[in-house]
Amino acid sequence: MDASALLWERWSAQVKELFPTIHGHQKKTLAFFVIGIVLSGSAVLQRVAESISLQGINPAKMNSIERRLARFLANDWVKVMNIWDVFLSQVLEFWHGKSLRFVLDCTPLRHDATIVYLGLLVHSRVLPVAWAVMPAQEKWEEKQWHIVERLLDRIIPHLAGGDCTLLADRGLAGFPLVKICRDRKFHYLLRVCKEHTCQRKMGKGWSSWCRFDAFVQKTGQQWYGWAKVWQEDTIEAYVSACWMPDCEEGWILISDLQAGKRRVNEYALRMRVESTFQDSKRRGWNLEASLIKDEARLDRLLLALFLAMW
Repeated sequence: MDASALLWERWSAQVKELFPTIHGHQKKTLAFFVIGIVLSGSAVLQRVAESISLQGINPAKMNSIERRLARFLANDWVKVMNIWDVFLSQVLEFWHGKSLRFVLDCTPLRHDATIVYLGLLVHSRVLPVAWAVMPAQEKWEEKQWHIVERLLDRIIPHLAGGDCTLLADRGLAGFPLVKICRDRKFHYLLRVCKEHTCQRKMGKGWSSWCRFDAFVQKTGQQWYGWAKVWQEDTIEAYVSACWMPDCEEGWILISDLQAGKRRVNEYALRMRVESTFQDSKRRGWNLEASLIKDEARLDRLLLALFLAMW
């Protein structure tokens, strides 16, 4: 038995165990889809179908396989989040009771959509645990922070009270995100803009309000300590502010965890999400070339792709 046939045999058996409640035809097509993505290294339907056909996993002609995959993407009976919840309930069990880091980010897909993405930091990659497909050119019917709440609330039941930290970049950092984390007992580590303001704890008193770039202006400068952040919707948090020699600008990080170089090193792990996005796009799975624009169909394609990533 060659490697591809063995992989298909083991994977199809595993899918039956992972998704016992899914309709049999849907389950088999999803298994075909995922292994086709893995073997082809692509999320483009034609490439996926070609790999399934060439490896002899399915005796049907390539065009027939491609139509079957397309029908799966168009099938409104395929409930993406129901399937994904079943998957998470099994894979996240491994991390029960452990310290976990999650990365929140957004990535555009061509000019058609934006993917709001929540991922679990594992070694050198950020593995998807929740996502939402949103229009890129139209006003979102659901507010951004409601989406973030929904994504976090979807994974929390599978975490069994683990010690969790959320990392996010400047475009998402703000008082609403801090509140979301606090309400869900998540730690937060957020990068904020240098134009934001703070009032630093200095001895027994507080400094005057100033912008962060007032005291981190050039390479080598740093400040770690407790501060009041934002004059409107003020919070008290630890600030880790530093301008490292190999960076174009300083990093301003706020957290409920002790300030210091450890926070800076921890936040640097967030950059691994960029590798994950590149894997999804032209450097890897070539999601952009799929040409699928309908949000529901794209959501189902992401289901197959993210299972392939795991």
